Amino acid sequence: MTIFSRTSSLALFAVTLGLASCSKDDTVTPSAPTLRAKMDYTALTGTTPYTTSFKDANGTSTVDLGTAAVRLDMFSEFNSYMATVAVAAPATPATLELARLRNFYTGANAPFSATALNTAASAGVQLRDKTAASFSEANANQVRSYMDTKLAELALASQSVNQVATPGNAGRLGRYLVDGKGFEVNQIIQKGLLGALLLDQINNVLLTPASLAADNSKVVAGKTYTEREHIWDMAYGYMTSNATMVTDIAITPRERFLAGYLNEKNGPASPGVYLAFLKGRAAIVNGDDATLKAQADIIRTELEKTIAKSAVSYLTSWKSHATLDAKAHALAEGIGFIYSLRFCTKAGADTAWADSVLNGITSGSQGAWSLTNAQADAGIAAINAKFSL
Repeated sequence: MTIFSRTSSLALFAVTLGLASCSKDDTVTPSAPTLRAKMDYTALTGTTPYTTSFKDANGTSTVDLGTAAVRLDMFSEFNSYMATVAVAAPATPATLELARLRNFYTGANAPFSATALNTAASAGVQLRDKTAASFSEANANQVRSYMDTKLAELALASQSVNQVATPGNAGRLGRYLVDGKGFEVNQIIQKGLLGALLLDQINNVLLTPASLAADNSKVVAGKTYTEREHIWDMAYGYMTSNATMVTDIAITPRERFLAGYLNEKNGPASPGVYLAFLKGRAAIVNGDDATLKAQADIIRTELEKTIAKSAVSYLTSWKSHATLDAKAHALAEGIGFIYSLRFCTKAGADTAWADSVLNGITSGSQGAWSLTNAQADAGIAAINAKFSL
């Protein structure tokens, strides 16, 4: 009886200790024994190429950026089409077809110039279904409907691309097309998708503890990578398709989209984010879950700060610019980034909070035309407080 009681007590203590030392929110399921040779974290630097540094025992790369890199290219071509309404002389601005805008967003009817992108689209790869994918279906559909509405607003505004904008009337301010409320809609769409598509996929879908608990004990059938390795690679693919991510805004060609704004608006953090991608991938190889979680936290935190700092920067620029065209361009970028704040879940932002900031900027009777410095200051203060900027 004594032996039984002591054994039971020890077992109960062990179970209790195990439960007390981990939580669902901040741990990753322990890896199975590693498949690869251990990697030295100190050998990883800012010049270490991500796409060629992780190999199997045969020397074959285990990195595949997959459909993330494809979507990044789709986003680029979609954005280029939207930008044809904002060109400098002597180029001629173009009206936009709503059907084509929708095709770029959904991948329907082979809208891309690159055959590989159309082939991927025909296989079901698109931008719309990954928009707000971490949300419930009902809430995700609200975000997708918002983007659908903005596409329609952009197409309508583009019918006035050769007119001068005035309050209540769409047209151009300098090189920029604005709608009747003075909002440059293509910029709102682009910056909104930086959050709704790219940030959401990286932070809220791929680099969560639940996703990083994926199997790491064997390679996926017919592939060279494990499921966990591929999830991490996809997160990198939504940042860049470059072998080594550029971390300096002064270096050209510049990074696209989220990585570009990381360099521009949160530059001191950019080298650390790239190193975190490298160390996190090495941690998966090493079966080192503590290091893996730490690197995911670095990436998620700094990308959210990038969105927040971008929103503040553009609202500040709107206040400081002297000309209507420059003010309109800065404001639209700021509005798009404010919309994206709802995806900054690590900082505790959500849809209700983001909408409260957004409405404070956009709900005036004449939109951008009637926006005041006091309204912009209120938005800046709210974002600074939420993100401790």
